[in-house]
Amino acid sequence: MTQARSTPRLRMARDMFLDIAGNRVFALSFGKGPKTFLAHSGWIGNFEDWIATLSILSEEWRVVVYDHRGSGETPVPSEDITADALVDDVFGVMNALKIETCTLAGFSAGAVTALRAALRHPDRFEGLMLLNGSGGVKVSDAEIKPRVPPSQWPGDTHLERLEWFATMCTPEPGALHIRRWAVNLLSRATPEAAEASFLTQPSQTLDWPAELGRLSLPTLLVHGELDPLVDVKDMEYLQSLLPQSKLVIMEGSGHLPAMTRPQDVAREINEFFAV
Repeated sequence: MTQARSTPRLRMARDMFLDIAGNRVFALSFGKGPKTFLAHSGWIGNFEDWIATLSILSEEWRVVVYDHRGSGETPVPSEDITADALVDDVFGVMNALKIETCTLAGFSAGAVTALRAALRHPDRFEGLMLLNGSGGVKVSDAEIKPRVPPSQWPGDTHLERLEWFATMCTPEPGALHIRRWAVNLLSRATPEAAEASFLTQPSQTLDWPAELGRLSLPTLLVHGELDPLVDVKDMEYLQSLLPQSKLVIMEGSGHLPAMTRPQDVAREINEFFAV
């Protein structure tokens, strides 16, 4: 029964290369719901960060996901991977696909891009969803730890460093298959893209309380309890800054709940946005 239900969804998927700012951006759009859910992946993750969750959401939404600059099938020169360009591309994809408004989701590092996009043009969004990413928001008294670039992570090769990262992201028992999947999708990006994408993530550069306090968008925050990369206190602080927000902590989950627990993530999204 499960296979029979999932097959029609996959057949509706259309793969596209969009011309965005002179780059060929790989995107997927599927589902026929009345509202659109646009997902942005993290760091050098591609559309596969979201695909398991989106396949469920497509029952009720039109879902769109794309490989952002430097990830998956959207290779660009590393010098073209900047924080502003990533935000520009959100609107480039929306315009190319004739999406007037949507719910925008950002995973991990993609939460920074999603927040910046929402602050730039809040009128283009009906809602916001941030998954295991505080958007660079940190509690004011938090210890600022030096950020170590990927080239300095444990391991002698780029692949070994990706394996270390994927293992750290998945503390759940029985997650070896997810780790292999994560390494595979991350390895589609070059080491240069990995370094450049990492450098787009800011320290606290905005007056976050003042900036985020003017965002009236319904905002769902979902966070894995065991996430080693994003402190739950930062997610709680972010939630306190957003007037119409809810924080869901997924017990026993690490950094990749959209891959490890797609049914649960999709349920939280549908319930919060009343779809």
